[in-house]
Amino acid sequence: MRRIAIYARYSTDKQDPRSCEDQVRRCRGVAAPRDWQVVDIYADSAVSGTHTDRRELRRLLADSKKGRFAAVLVDDLTRLSRDFGAGWRIVFEDLADLGVAVIDCETGHSSDDDIARTLFGIKGLFADQYIQTLRRQTHRGLTGRALGGFATGGRTYGFSTVLEESPPDPTHPRKLRIVHQEESKVVLRIFEMFASGHSPKKIAGELNTMGVPAPHDGGKGNKRLPGWGHTTIRHMLRNENYVGIWVWNRHRFKQIRGTNSHRHVPRPESEHVRKELPELRIVPADLWVRVHDRLGPKRTAQTARAGSGTRHGNLFAGLLKCGICGGAVGVVSRRYKNGVPYTNLGCGTRRSRGETACANNKTVSARKLTTAVVAVLQERLMAPDLVERFIAGVKKRYESPKPSGLLDLERRLPEAEARVRNVTDTLSKVGFSAALVERLKLDEANLARLRGDLEAAIRANQPRVLPHPKVIEGFLSQLLGLLETDQDRARALLQRYMPHLVVTPLADGGFKVTGGFDLEATLEPEMAPVRASTSRRDGLLGSS
Repeated sequence: MRRIAIYARYSTDKQDPRSCEDQVRRCRGVAAPRDWQVVDIYADSAVSGTHTDRRELRRLLADSKKGRFAAVLVDDLTRLSRDFGAGWRIVFEDLADLGVAVIDCETGHSSDDDIARTLFGIKGLFADQYIQTLRRQTHRGLTGRALGGFATGGRTYGFSTVLEESPPDPTHPRKLRIVHQEESKVVLRIFEMFASGHSPKKIAGELNTMGVPAPHDGGKGNKRLPGWGHTTIRHMLRNENYVGIWVWNRHRFKQIRGTNSHRHVPRPESEHVRKELPELRIVPADLWVRVHDRLGPKRTAQTARAGSGTRHGNLFAGLLKCGICGGAVGVVSRRYKNGVPYTNLGCGTRRSRGETACANNKTVSARKLTTAVVAVLQERLMAPDLVERFIAGVKKRYESPKPSGLLDLERRLPEAEARVRNVTDTLSKVGFSAALVERLKLDEANLARLRGDLEAAIRANQPRVLPHPKVIEGFLSQLLGLLETDQDRARALLQRYMPHLVVTPLADGGFKVTGGFDLEATLEPEMAPVRASTSRRDGLLGSS
């Protein structure tokens, strides 16, 4: 019985949520007559197919490495991916290398068929072209809206939108921006406070003390933490929208390969769509001038990076969280003595949003914190009980059973050999037949491909010699050595495999640091010569 998985996906929450159920039902209808066993179902709901950063897709690929199934059924290939390159890698590299086939229920073709690459390639190209055409049409429509003074998406604090009256296309009404009366008063207050000498940090603190809702409270924009921050204030002070100038198409969004994240790529100024809408002015011209005289020229990306001072040995950059509010802990001050930087860390929420957002005003020396945490890591990772569990995990990995993909190839090979023998025997009995000769060529090509796939799978799953326990133990020493000998690589390792460290101030003036290190996830080929796994160890890492 062939073990198979089903993968389903639909793109947006505006589609019928039953779409995944319909896809799964169709796939089951294909599997049932063939007596295939459905071992698991993977369904990504309201997720775009233009990227591969999907929770259920990641789970499917992880399970395929464990040999849970020999094939994946999809309603059609676009459910797996609409990006041609990504779809090809998933089907003919990631899964094919494991002996896992992809079956397209719409056409009935499998990725291990003789003409699969041609057919799948054609479908993939059509799906990719559909996405590119849709993007061009969407951009063209948004350009028309910007030129007409209509909203093009997004939200700016101080404004709201209303539907246009008597739209030319009643099924697709456009939106017009209007001034939000309450929020516009806050905007004007911010500009007046800054012009009178207040700093962005002080303005943010006062707004938080007054309980004024921040622009993205409860929404996606502020990630997780509520309240006003000084960076929000600075951004608002430079926003031309508040003097009735709206510019669209400054940037294009380029998707980061394999993820659902995008980065801004500046467009040339000749492509910008600039529209003046005096009816949307909130800040008077004279106030705008006074504010910008005080702000000075905007820092460029290059000068901002040059003055940021982020490369001063903060081994745990991006990993520290405040134990009071959950915000990020980062650099709050730095001084130099004889050219050597001395950095203090503190709660970024407190620094950015004031005491109303977080009461933690304590700071800790970055050097002292790093020394304490590294010392505890060295002690814990070399503890005898953890080393023993780590060695046991290596042994278990080396003794893992054959993956189902290899077992499936071993089963299919005799069947392919039997088909070649049957056609050969028939030819010897009935004599020459063009149809039989063509059938024999196809069966022999299929047999040759299966033999090649089986040889490759056997090589990939050859029994491995278990390294000596001292070699495995040396892997842990190698990890620890990175903390002292190669800080850049150590930082990348920690950011990838260490959950956030929680820094909590204590009543005696010290700090408690809690967290863990996931050894199981560190065992990538580029990270170590030994591949193994062990359970994550959490707990008190140290105090400073």
